[in-house]
Amino acid sequence: MIRTFLSVVAGALALATGGATTIPSTAAAALDRGAAAKQPVTLGYYDGATVRYYDFGPIKLKPGNKLAPIWTFTNGTAGQRNVIDTVPGQNDYSPLWQVNKVTWAAGKTPRTLASADAVKKAAAAGEVTIAATTTVVNCPVL
Repeated sequence: MIRTFLSVVAGALALATGGATTIPSTAAAALDRGAAAKQPVTLGYYDGATVRYYDFGPIKLKPGNKLAPIWTFTNGTAGQRNVIDTVPGQNDYSPLWQVNKVTWAAGKTPRTLASADAVKKAAAAGEVTIAATTTVVNCPVL
């Protein structure tokens, strides 16, 4: 309800100001709370640290979309999370992620991998296999 109201107010302001609109910070905060209440935050790993992102699920691509890789695990440890290799502020960041499935090889003991480098090293050592998929997900990092 508040989001609809704010959208109407923003539209009216845009018409009155010739398109330049700024929503007051209190209204923007209300929009953020509304989005956060509906969309859970997912935890992942980036460069050994925990990151938070929204997972809006798979999308259909349009030509020219910029993609970044995300590694998901089919048989990882209980604490394993998805791994990304870029975050907002970096030139190669995109909220659109190309899904790569990581599977621990038979006879190898899974351990938590918390960086793209660790995933790539495990693959090079034959500990895991990485299967690229055609799935692209919309997961903006917070």
